[in-house]
Amino acid sequence: MRLLVTASLEALGYSVEAVDSGYAALEASRLERFDAFILDVDMPGIDGLEVGRALRDDPRTSASMIAMHTSLDEAVVRTGFDEYDVFLPKPCTARVLGECVDRMLQDKPRRRGEEAR
Repeated sequence: MRLLVTASLEALGYSVEAVDSGYAALEASRLERFDAFILDVDMPGIDGLEVGRALRDDPRTSASMIAMHTSLDEAVVRTGFDEYDVFLPKPCTARVLGECVDRMLQDKPRRRGEEAR
């Protein structure tokens, strides 16, 4: 799934860094700045819900947009972590994935209280 998401987003012109675990996602977020994160609830190590909470708690990543990508029902995900910006159900097409990322990046300036450019 990670390879498909990466290939789809790169084909749309996005720069993507894909990682293989929740721990790797948090480590990458400490080393580099990202505008958006797409987290799978079911990630090795620590799950996407815990990663999302850690990203929101960290001042360096608290304003980053977060999409939760999962086959679980949205109500189940919201019970564990409700501070994400976009719910992205599995499976989804490359078009839906691209629209999701476009929407997150368009909403980001307004979310942070900045003027849209």
